[in-house]
Amino acid sequence: MVKIVKTEDGHQGGDISPAEFERMLKQNLDPEIVRPGEMVAGKVVSIGDEFVFVDIGGKSEGMINVEEFVNDEGEIDLKLGDVVEATVVTLRDGVRLSRKLRKEHQTDGVLLDAFENQIPVEGKVAEVRKGGFGIELGSGSKAFCPISQIDNHFVDKAEEYPGQSFHFRIIEFSSEGRNIVVSRRQLLEEQDKARARETRERLKPGLMIDGTVKRIMPYGAFVDVGGMDGLVHVSEISWDRVENPADHLSEGQAVRVKVLGYDAAKDKLSLSIREAGSDPWDDVELRFPSGTTVAGTVTRVEAYGAFVRIATGVEGLVHVSDMTWAGRVRHAGDVVNVGDSVQVAVLNIDRERKRISLGMKQMHVDPFANVGEKYRVGKAVAGTVQRIGAGGVFVELEEGIVGFLPGSLAGTTRGEPLSAQYKVGKTVSLTVREVDPERRRVTLEAVSGESQEERSEFESYMSKQGVNKMGSFGELLQKALSDKTKKK
Repeated sequence: MVKIVKTEDGHQGGDISPAEFERMLKQNLDPEIVRPGEMVAGKVVSIGDEFVFVDIGGKSEGMINVEEFVNDEGEIDLKLGDVVEATVVTLRDGVRLSRKLRKEHQTDGVLLDAFENQIPVEGKVAEVRKGGFGIELGSGSKAFCPISQIDNHFVDKAEEYPGQSFHFRIIEFSSEGRNIVVSRRQLLEEQDKARARETRERLKPGLMIDGTVKRIMPYGAFVDVGGMDGLVHVSEISWDRVENPADHLSEGQAVRVKVLGYDAAKDKLSLSIREAGSDPWDDVELRFPSGTTVAGTVTRVEAYGAFVRIATGVEGLVHVSDMTWAGRVRHAGDVVNVGDSVQVAVLNIDRERKRISLGMKQMHVDPFANVGEKYRVGKAVAGTVQRIGAGGVFVELEEGIVGFLPGSLAGTTRGEPLSAQYKVGKTVSLTVREVDPERRRVTLEAVSGESQEERSEFESYMSKQGVNKMGSFGELLQKALSDKTKKK
């Protein structure tokens, strides 16, 4: 085993295996050619008074200033055989290496080499200046970083940066080092490109990956999944219906996404947040078996019914025919509104088509359950005119029971319109002519004053005779009147 003293990113060393060391060499170095700016891993082969020599796998050895390995006690924290990572600074006078060009080892010569070879240098944000920031480099060197170059996104809080140390690229070096301009943004964008190349190599449908929300648009959100952005369409944000992505996501939010597809030709990546979690429909039949009653919220109202959310990602339809027992519903909006809380019964589940039929009226007793007992044939009833149709008048006897009065039994004179005698909202007195529970019908008829008197005599007669089974009203009434005449 060998020990890394300190890597480029400042990680304090630990033991690594020979196999890991071999991987580092293959990953970071072409054994014949190295270029300024490359990261290389090498084994320490010699420690001199001025330089540490590192075998980087090529024909030449790399040289690192020994001062980079001096610890706080003034001792060289290094030994032969240790493996270190460093950056190639220049190829002049041998392969010169540096462990991330730390401030304490920066000189004007090193900074010039870093500028000419585009090598990152370490710097500390000292202050906010007009249009950017003052940066402290090594050996007392000062630099300027434009505000547009301090980060890879728009900066609206410049006061958050002073006191922080970053790596920069020198983009301008003049007046013998008295005028230095640096950019952190270039490094970040290069890192993103490198990460994006690695990400593209492993992209495949179904891959789960962590990302960060970068931008939110009305049609969805762009998520950074490793140096490249993918689109999560509004329909893929949640199992629930999403109207505005900003109500569910925020920029900078960490999210888990699933790769839906990648178009390499167009470099377009499609992602899904909802698919990264479990489908709420997978166990919907266990959670909501038929007959279950559950609370829900109305999410959408159409003419034919209302959609009710009963769980995350699970919506069902209450058809207008299942909204109320109180007659026909012309539009669901006449009964419920979006946002209403309702109690519903689960009527049917089609998991494959992801459809659930719900009912509101099933939460109440069907008024037709005992209609035959409440509305006996011949019983006088009172009701409210609900509407007038072409063939007769619809009269509400109670909530859920609407009787029909045919025009032929309405008691109007020939040619007289029904609306002349029956006004919507008016209370009328009628009698029950027929009850059909199976077809959910109650037929009514109007009775004149004379007919009412005759009916009373008829009912009295039938009671005395103890007759249970009746013929037609006319036949029985005629028999009763005949018996009455004989008695006279």
